[in-house]
Amino acid sequence: MARIATNALAPPATRAERWRVWRWRHRQTLLAFTILTPLFLYLLVFTWVPIILMAGLSVTEWNIVRWPPTFVGLENYIEIFTTKYYQKVLSTTVLFGIIVLVLEIGVGFGIALLLNEKIKGRTVFRTIWYLPVVISGAVLAQTLAVFLYPAKIGALNSILDLFGAGPVIWTRSEFWMPFWVVMFSFWRGVGGVVIFFLAGLQAIDITLYEAAQVDGASRFNLFRHITIPQLAPVTLFVFMTSLVRTLQTWEAPLVLTFGGPNNSTRTLVYSMYSDAFGNLAMGMAAAESMILLLVLMTLSGLNLRFFRTQT
Repeated sequence: MARIATNALAPPATRAERWRVWRWRHRQTLLAFTILTPLFLYLLVFTWVPIILMAGLSVTEWNIVRWPPTFVGLENYIEIFTTKYYQKVLSTTVLFGIIVLVLEIGVGFGIALLLNEKIKGRTVFRTIWYLPVVISGAVLAQTLAVFLYPAKIGALNSILDLFGAGPVIWTRSEFWMPFWVVMFSFWRGVGGVVIFFLAGLQAIDITLYEAAQVDGASRFNLFRHITIPQLAPVTLFVFMTSLVRTLQTWEAPLVLTFGGPNNSTRTLVYSMYSDAFGNLAMGMAAAESMILLLVLMTLSGLNLRFFRTQT
């Protein structure tokens, strides 16, 4: 019996048996690697390799035609932060992002509160508000271009004509075009903000309101002490994701103004496009891309850190 027990506990004799036992013991690890390896390869080939190549290209001067690129060190980055043109691009991008962010969170939260009430046709209203999110940004920008057509046949100028006002050439106004670009970005993204806030409102435990009402809490106190604290994680998530998205505005400047008038609507992403495919300054465009990437990665990291802290 002792010999039988010893033989049962002995390791497999052949290599095939040892391989079979090893596979059985590590079957969950092998399954995980089998599932994750295609995703890892996809991220490596289509994300990390392009980022590394872009980082290398950002310290060169290259016009696509000449090869190899000329190494210039940090000159592209220095030019971005010291030249008035790029300083205006950066300030315009930040300004647009902050204004759109404030509008989206303020108006989106208000709309979510209204759509959370029991009103007729609220499903239709929710769909209407969310519709611009799923439509192509280029299509929406082209729609806005028709709306702002400078002649009398333009939709907005036709309305002004009814009141006796002459047609306005919107695309030449340094006041109105930034305004319309901001409104376009707000219109494009507020639907997503509404959906997130609406989901957060519907996730609040109704017994919290009932208990507070029994204690005599007013509607304002319910909103202040229950609704707002319960929506803190959603608000943080919406704040960070909306800020990341608003910093990447480019459809409206591309379709409506080509960054004009006087570069008043030239955002960072549109400047990348213009430098790369208009001026053939691939090194400069890559440097701008790296700056935006670092900003977005920092914001995303802060979002994850604070979101985990809140939850």
